[in-house]
Amino acid sequence: MLLKKIPPLFYVLILIAEIILLPHAHTLSSLELTLTTHKPTYYIGENVYIYGNLTLDGNLVTDGLVGLEVDTPIDSRLLIRTLTTNTTPTENWLIEVLNVVPCDQDGKPKNTFAAGTFAHFNVTVKNNDIELRQVLITINIYDYSRAPLGVSSYEFPIKENTTELVRISFPISTKSANGLATVYANAYSDRPRMGGKPYCPEKSNTLQITGGITASPNPIQQELIKGNYNMTFKLSMERQLGTYNVYATAIYQGLPALNITTFQINVLGDANGDGVVDGKDAGILGLHWPPQPYDPQCDFNSDGVIDGKDAGIMGANWGYGT
Repeated sequence: MLLKKIPPLFYVLILIAEIILLPHAHTLSSLELTLTTHKPTYYIGENVYIYGNLTLDGNLVTDGLVGLEVDTPIDSRLLIRTLTTNTTPTENWLIEVLNVVPCDQDGKPKNTFAAGTFAHFNVTVKNNDIELRQVLITINIYDYSRAPLGVSSYEFPIKENTTELVRISFPISTKSANGLATVYANAYSDRPRMGGKPYCPEKSNTLQITGGITASPNPIQQELIKGNYNMTFKLSMERQLGTYNVYATAIYQGLPALNITTFQINVLGDANGDGVVDGKDAGILGLHWPPQPYDPQCDFNSDGVIDGKDAGIMGANWGYGT
């Protein structure tokens, strides 16, 4: 069997193709999303700081969107928010939240809601795409103390080139802080924990809460605000103890990114670790009051001394979990 001789020009063409194509094979873009909290454990009443960076090929993305979801130990949603990376991007969004307006159950504008009742919100959504889209609309309220109250949502298909108004109800907890609250409305392809991505920047509005509790926001420590996206919120007294899961998602130039982390929540004053601050803890504190042996479980402010400051902390959280 005779083999045909391959012309030298063929090898030249192969070499040229390798020179042109191989560098491109090694320059595929990479989207990375970091996610962290500034410490692994928080206490009821503290501020939680969540932050990270969105980078493309190692360079900070300054016009991206990051979807963030925080879930409680019982798998309920504490918050879902859409954060920007430094600047709010401007583009033609496939799905766009136009506005969110507080209202009564009939859709009439209303701005003040009593704790223990339902607030209602009209959310106007527009589909700018040329095809039907499935959209998840989420509502998240932060009370006056900057504590998130949870999430209400509504999922539905929206036809191409149409604008729709949806009404979402939100239960206002009896332990919400009185005063000016903020509502955030977002549009997602699915929950961030399911890999869903934000469609557009969030919209917000304000409302008044009455008949709740008196509470003030903790000062924000600016040195703890890091990354090119970040969020700060306060842990209210009604938050469950245990492990909280945090999910972050993003899509940029068609590339997806996802990251997950966790943090713990405990309560100061709980000397025996049963999740309740009551007489049992007071008894333990008394047993270790100077000159009795020091017990770090009773040193709630970690200053190396068990004294009136620790008793004050226990008193501030007295009744938690009962």
